[in-house]
Amino acid sequence: MRKTVILVCIGIMVSFVAAYAQSDEPVTFQDFVKGKEAFEENCIECHSLEWPLKKIANREEWDLTLNKMANTGAVLSKKQRQQVLEYLVAKSSFQVKCSVCHALERPLEKNKEFQDWIQTVRRMAEKKPGHLTDDEIEAISGFLTAKGAETKLY
Repeated sequence: MRKTVILVCIGIMVSFVAAYAQSDEPVTFQDFVKGKEAFEENCIECHSLEWPLKKIANREEWDLTLNKMANTGAVLSKKQRQQVLEYLVAKSSFQVKCSVCHALERPLEKNKEFQDWIQTVRRMAEKKPGHLTDDEIEAISGFLTAKGAETKLY
């Protein structure tokens, strides 16, 4: 019994170390597309996507959720895990930040290329200075590009 507890603790520590060993590579909009694909393909194996798409969480909370899923058998490469994390963080940023000024349905109904989303999100950000950082603008634009023609999150 004691040996099992020690092994579980070691496993948890290893997953935390892996989670915080982030890549120095910049995140691209393709990472959001790949993150969405990995999220949909892998997470649906154990549960519906409705709950995680409804959930709003910050980076640390999503990171803990991904660790929990890995500990229950979810298998993602290091790159896929980072892409899923970025996708889910961007989704939550979109839900929290954009809903302050308007309903989410309108942007979800639009289907644009990444650069077009950047322009749109920057234009929206100018209406409420300081509300979005440049990183958030890029992440939200990446999320909206990745969502493709889908018109709702859940």
